[in-house]
Amino acid sequence: MPESNLQPPPGRWGSALAWVLVLAASVFTIAAALLYEQNRVGDRRVIEIRAQAPEKGNFYPRRIEVVAGERVRLRVRNVDTVGHGFALPALNVGIAEIKPGEDAIFDLTIPEHGSDYEFFCTVWCSTEHMQMRGQLVALPAQARR
Repeated sequence: MPESNLQPPPGRWGSALAWVLVLAASVFTIAAALLYEQNRVGDRRVIEIRAQAPEKGNFYPRRIEVVAGERVRLRVRNVDTVGHGFALPALNVGIAEIKPGEDAIFDLTIPEHGSDYEFFCTVWCSTEHMQMRGQLVALPAQARR
């Protein structure tokens, strides 16, 4: 009986299959991470606040509008080269220091009554430190999105 010639050349199909498996594993990992984050956050709206010294951009955004009764996750991201802090005292939210490149996450529910809440940096970050402030504005519940 003649020998079959259906074998792929050595190494050619094996390396192609390996690349396909690596690509599939990468796509699966990214999809799983995104799904996990969505389930972890649940029904909370994620609001990212970037922290930089005032002469480099300050908090951004400096004004945040939320609806009374809304559940939110504040992700304060220090994108600067110096440490920053974050405090929102009226809602008992704060952290002493967020190191450069790190995040701080706060889950909170906005009180039912409409009000304005000031947040500010708690670490002396520059000569303009006292200007590093922002405002969280609680809109009435009728403004629900």
